[in-house]
Amino acid sequence: MDTETLSRIAADLTLRFRASLHGLFIRPDPRLAIPFMGEGLTADMIQQLCDTAEKEGLANAAKAEKDFRACMQAADIKILKGDEHSDHARARWTTVTGQITDHVGRRARTADLAICNKPDSEIPDSDDIFHDLIFRSGRSVLMVPSGYTREVGRHVMIAWNGRAEGARAVGGAMPMLIDAEKVTVVQIGDMDDARPGLDDIKAYLGEYGIKARARHENVEDNSIGNQLLTLAADIAADTIVLGAYSHSRWRELVLGGVTRHIVAKSKLPIFMSH
Repeated sequence: MDTETLSRIAADLTLRFRASLHGLFIRPDPRLAIPFMGEGLTADMIQQLCDTAEKEGLANAAKAEKDFRACMQAADIKILKGDEHSDHARARWTTVTGQITDHVGRRARTADLAICNKPDSEIPDSDDIFHDLIFRSGRSVLMVPSGYTREVGRHVMIAWNGRAEGARAVGGAMPMLIDAEKVTVVQIGDMDDARPGLDDIKAYLGEYGIKARARHENVEDNSIGNQLLTLAADIAADTIVLGAYSHSRWRELVLGGVTRHIVAKSKLPIFMSH
């Protein structure tokens, strides 16, 4: 897990919005793997495997917490304990034991925003964490590519198609959009006249004092996702706001889709809601 990148970006946003940051580490329970262990293992062998996995899990949790605390200290963000409270930027740390689906999406339901790594085969559990947040939290998610070094939310590009998922993403991103130095709203191709268009979303943002620039681009190839990523690079955006999975995840996996392409290919953080 790229905790260094996540902690740095989370600390920056926490300071910018005087927010409360909660770091969560989920330590696997070795006992859950016992039913899947091969036949022929003795009780002592199984116990030894569990003890080794337990030791490794504790070491990983300790390292993650150490890295998190170091990042918070460098950013001058106080880590609170117990019932402590602060009106300034603050943080907490929690380590739990169990499975990703036991904790990730459920705990994120009481947060304004969840920050996670971009799914990456080199980062264990990153795909499961991302999808549990998107489909089970009911909250906004900021997906960050590993090793991302720029700031987040200074020039935000909104990928607009008038759908409900995009509207939820814009609503969740409103504090970031208000704080941004530049906001660009992009529509690729034409869409149903019944949906709110570029003028509508510009007017909505204007009610919050956001002077967004609008761009209506023709479809250039068969991949709207690729076109959005290219445009984001061309205008030097640092964050994309996107409605996630207008269709079911399984349909997108089979047929392809904008969300699937952007999640796989983006080198920028993506702020999204489902």
